[in-house]
Amino acid sequence: MVTTILVTVTLLAVAYAVWVHISNRDFNKSAENKADALLEQWKVKEEKRIRDDAYKRSRAVGFGKTIEHFVPFMDGFPVKAKDVQFYGNPVDYIGIKNRNSKGKCEVHFIEVKSGNSNLNQHQRNIKKAVEEGRVFFNIVEVDGLTKSEKTLTVNKEEKNAD
Repeated sequence: MVTTILVTVTLLAVAYAVWVHISNRDFNKSAENKADALLEQWKVKEEKRIRDDAYKRSRAVGFGKTIEHFVPFMDGFPVKAKDVQFYGNPVDYIGIKNRNSKGKCEVHFIEVKSGNSNLNQHQRNIKKAVEEGRVFFNIVEVDGLTKSEKTLTVNKEEKNAD
């Protein structure tokens, strides 16, 4: 009788262990399916957000590139439109104000920004060089008629002695 009880208890314990194992497997599979569904929902939502952000940024860049060509004709531009040259990179314009005046001629580096855009690192470096007076005028002369005779002479830098 004791043996029968031990066998019965053992069989019940084994059956319970198998049932727990199968239940956990089903639960884990269910949890995995739910996690996969949530991940897919997140991917779709995040992809939409990224695409919307890219579209908005693209429109802003397109607007900036278009409007920067019209800015010299607007009130408040520091140099007359006829006295500026568009470069686009690393600065949008270089303007020369009062170019016929020996004492009042001015050179302007002009960057057009719209929205929340800021100067990039190259533009900040140029701005700092101008502010610190590290701006030079170089004359480069090329002499010779044939390739073998060509020489390059760079005259000394002429710097504003303020």
